[in-house]
Amino acid sequence: MCRPRPPPPADNKQAAPAAAPAAPGANGKGNGKGTQFITGPCSSDADCASDCCGFNSGKCAGPVIAQERDGGCGFGDAQPNDRAARVFRGQAPAAPAAKKQAAPAAAPAAPGAKNKGNGQGTQFITGPCASDADCASGCCGFRTGKCAGAIVAQERDGGCGFGDAQPNDRAARKLRGQ
Repeated sequence: MCRPRPPPPADNKQAAPAAAPAAPGANGKGNGKGTQFITGPCSSDADCASDCCGFNSGKCAGPVIAQERDGGCGFGDAQPNDRAARVFRGQAPAAPAAKKQAAPAAAPAAPGAKNKGNGQGTQFITGPCASDADCASGCCGFRTGKCAGAIVAQERDGGCGFGDAQPNDRAARKLRGQ
């Protein structure tokens, strides 16, 4: 009779540990789709809904704030830029951005207008919104109709929920882990 062969000796290699969960917002880092929310990680301006990846931090930022607090926009570039801030202010960009050019519209839209009312959660803070679903922050300021930081909106804008009968604090509670 034949005996079954013993199993081969085990090697000392252990299975690779499961990958750590991605950091919040990491799914938008490096994709160049312009969907990453403010404070989310980014590798270039093209990753951010605000079109501004903080030059020093590598986090999406409001374009005007980044000029004051983060050395400008353009993380990964040799020099910081202020292109998004200039567009936000209604000025021509300092240098042409390396993005595809859209077909000219009959009338220029307000900055961020393409994200108003689309419910995709891609609108940046201070951009126009029709509901909380439009905003990357999950908060459309109750009185202003502009995307806002969820906590700040509770203090300055009566809460979130523009277009609703009553303001809400859902996004603020979510940030607090409640």
